[in-house]
Amino acid sequence: NLGGVVGLETLVRAQGVTAYNGGFIYSGKNALERVDKDNKTVLALNTDAIPAELAEKFGLKHIGGISVYGDTVYAAIEDSKVWQHPVIALYDAKTLEFTGTYYELSPERHKHGVPWVAVDGERGVLYAADWNNLTGVNIYSLDTMEYLGVLNYSQKIKSVQGGECLNGTLYLGTNDMKRAVYAVDIATGTAEKLFDRIAYEYKYITNFGGEGEDLTVAEIDGEVMLCTLQIGVTFTDATLRGYVLSK
Repeated sequence: NLGGVVGLETLVRAQGVTAYNGGFIYSGKNALERVDKDNKTVLALNTDAIPAELAEKFGLKHIGGISVYGDTVYAAIEDSKVWQHPVIALYDAKTLEFTGTYYELSPERHKHGVPWVAVDGERGVLYAADWNNLTGVNIYSLDTMEYLGVLNYSQKIKSVQGGECLNGTLYLGTNDMKRAVYAVDIATGTAEKLFDRIAYEYKYITNFGGEGEDLTVAEIDGEVMLCTLQIGVTFTDATLRGYVLSK
């Protein structure tokens, strides 16, 4: 357990997480927060992160998963439950202020919004898909957000809520009944379940264990760790858990 928050602070850590400069950046439905490596000390906070111009133009009201490359945060933002204007907006990673740059994705390719993004800096691309997409993820140019095709998974993956890339692998966190985490080989599309965050599946309790959200990869105390964000059963607490990938 890498720590978490309870109460109102959960509002700014309820959607996304990405590792940055030794610490983490979190997202809430309308907020961004940057914390130090202790996962407590707040270094920057934007509690009104959806730009008014985009909220007015597209009806945007929900920030989902986030990913960082260099000093830029890529945030998935949508007009929740309407799903006509999936947007990727760029923020300064240090200040968390909107840079003025955004890209509207095709609603035909994102029929159920854009709940998460993952930057693959090595390949110069960004991955994004809607929450109902079970078979693959859309690929976009990181420079222009031009659509480049689809990375198909070798098996169906349900309810993806977050992703992050490292060394040719796309890691995916889900909100399925067991909050499963997967690894996808970007070169081949081969998908492997790594583990379940919930040991048992409860047939009639769909939110048992809260909600599985975004994930990221970070180096902590010399170990490369897969860090997953989870919301508690009453949705009033958020916890970051770390799983060692390698020594």
